[in-house]
Amino acid sequence: MWSYDQTVTIEKPLVTAPWRSFGFYALTGKSTLSFGERINKETVCEALEAIREQNPVGRILLVADNYGSHHAKLTQERADELGIEFVFIPPYSPTLNAIEPLWKSLKREISPEIYEDKDHFREFLTETFLRLSHRLSFAVDWIDTFLPDVQKLG
Repeated sequence: MWSYDQTVTIEKPLVTAPWRSFGFYALTGKSTLSFGERINKETVCEALEAIREQNPVGRILLVADNYGSHHAKLTQERADELGIEFVFIPPYSPTLNAIEPLWKSLKREISPEIYEDKDHFREFLTETFLRLSHRLSFAVDWIDTFLPDVQKLG
């Protein structure tokens, strides 16, 4: 903020979180959000288990970027065991991943909030992600581009 007359200062406490998030935006089924101190092959496998737990029946296609942990042998073996198939987008193509608009909206919603602590932040982040993930509007362009012959999902 600025003013002609005086300097205006707004203080907002900074809450830092010692973890990263791994989101699964389900077009059908249940979306999930997992957390880990870092994203590595072990935390990706844990996220895959959470995805399968929330979606126990049916085929799961997971659109993913080319992050090394997604391609790791352990990750691919666990995905095969769980019946989850990765679909990798080309490098430097985030617009081809339907979850990216969801992340953008999530950041917009969480940024003006003030959080008491990291647990409050994590709870708000999870609730907001799951609420936003019910919207198929984030994936409309993706559906139109990649599934033109499939009946629209809602």
